Amino acid sequence: MQRWLFAVLLLALTGCGTGVTETTGVSLSAPPPDGSYNDTDVMFLQMAVPQHEQGIEMARLATERASRADVRNLAAAIEATQSDELAEMKDWLVKWNQPVAYDPDPNAHKGHGGMHGSDPAVLEVLRDTPPGPDFDARFLNLLTGHQHGAVELARMEEKEGRHPDARALAGRIVKSRTAQIQQMGTYLTG
Repeated sequence: MQRWLFAVLLLALTGCGTGVTETTGVSLSAPPPDGSYNDTDVMFLQMAVPQHEQGIEMARLATERASRADVRNLAAAIEATQSDELAEMKDWLVKWNQPVAYDPDPNAHKGHGGMHGSDPAVLEVLRDTPPGPDFDARFLNLLTGHQHGAVELARMEEKEGRHPDARALAGRIVKSRTAQIQQMGTYLTG
């Protein structure tokens, strides 16, 4: 399964981020002026932005609706961490004169597995779940899947990215999200 996902991500590297965007006119395939980043760095950040935004919204819902204090505390920590990371990623993209958002046109990502970092249906499910133990379980299960996606995206950056700070962020994401997944697993089974 991981090899298949990695192959899909490699396809994304060859197609996403190429060409000129309609909204900014910035060529994403042109080499950066200082050579400090590459298309993978840009794609990683552009895909991580909506992934982080959704993770923050999921965490906010959990701080309001979770019945367990440990779940609320985890959600608050996730919101704080991902908010800081989100600001940092947006700042890099602006400094690199790159669009903060990926191209939402599904044809721009055709054949790349549709991995765009977020799924509005996840938030809808959480919003429709009343507070209490059922919310806790649903949140933990959905966030576990969400964080697995973050790890896979970050591993792509670690392998193919060029910018040292973006690669370091990816390393922190792999480490922290893996720890969160393990922690949530204990919450679900405990």
